[in-house]
Amino acid sequence: MSQQSGKTYEMQWDCQFCGTKKLLGKTHRFCPNCGAPQNPDSRYFPSEEEKVAVQDHVFVGADKTCKACGELNAGNAEFCQQCGAPLTDAAQAKIVTDDQKIDAQAGEQFSSSGSRDVVKEQFDAEMERVGVTKRKNQGANWQVFAIIGVIALVIVGIAVALLWKQEVTVLVTGHEWSREIRIEEYRNFTEQNWHDNRPFGDDVIRGVCVEKQRSTRQVPDGQECRTRRVDNGDGTYREVEDCQTKYRDEPVYDDWCTWTGRRWEYERSVSTGAQALTPAPYWGEVSLRCAGQRSISCEQEAGRNESYIVIFKGDENRQYKCPFPQAEWQTVPIESSWTVQVRVVDANAADCDSLKRK
Repeated sequence: MSQQSGKTYEMQWDCQFCGTKKLLGKTHRFCPNCGAPQNPDSRYFPSEEEKVAVQDHVFVGADKTCKACGELNAGNAEFCQQCGAPLTDAAQAKIVTDDQKIDAQAGEQFSSSGSRDVVKEQFDAEMERVGVTKRKNQGANWQVFAIIGVIALVIVGIAVALLWKQEVTVLVTGHEWSREIRIEEYRNFTEQNWHDNRPFGDDVIRGVCVEKQRSTRQVPDGQECRTRRVDNGDGTYREVEDCQTKYRDEPVYDDWCTWTGRRWEYERSVSTGAQALTPAPYWGEVSLRCAGQRSISCEQEAGRNESYIVIFKGDENRQYKCPFPQAEWQTVPIESSWTVQVRVVDANAADCDSLKRK
């Protein structure tokens, strides 16, 4: 939110003919030293100590420059006060931008935006328009591009190295298998959670709750204001106050509760396995307490997992392990020859999906 202070001050300008500095943008339409007309492109903001207030200022628009004679005219003028030419298509004075912002309450003060070398600015603008840049800047740009190029090459090189694979020949040296039966037990449980996060289970009851911070929220906490300068384009400027709402973190409390109930929870596993084709894969014997009942301490199966791995040996005795479906796994002969893709930068990592029987 912006709020104008109500005060207007004069811009400053420097005479490009005699060198007189810090002339007033509204008062000195001509240089009091040599009589040269004011160039609106040379205006700049004064420092805090040098600013001059404009009394009873009436803003009629940004100044206009007559195309016929170059005379500076007020924003509401329809004809040039010097030559009488119509100002319908007259160019408006360029607005000076200012990135300074101050906290007036903290005692900060504006500094001058700096005297302007209009001839140099026009020359640089023309050089930029025709595509000519300073050699110094051009050199700096080439350095930046070179650094970016090197970084890009390094990134590409790393990516290629990580993804680059080569095909190697491997021999089958063994088999291994494992099977697991997961067992759950029906238990009483106690856990803590928020009042609206009911845990899963049977006969769940919410017990004692205590107040606890759950999160934070932002609440308005006054305003933070900064003052900036705005060029009116008629040789004056105004000070505008920009205010933004400040926020502070405020804790949000909620009920943290103790919950009780009953549910199935993991208890143990019955596992079998071997590093050979024989004995043939089998499931372990399972004895469940009061199977089929939903009572405390009773047990049930919670799922079965199985894996079948073929072990390969490659160059330099590198070992690779790849999973197979059981029916295919048990038909893979020892010493059979296969090909597989492995990473160049990590020869121990094989792409099992690329396995092919030779």
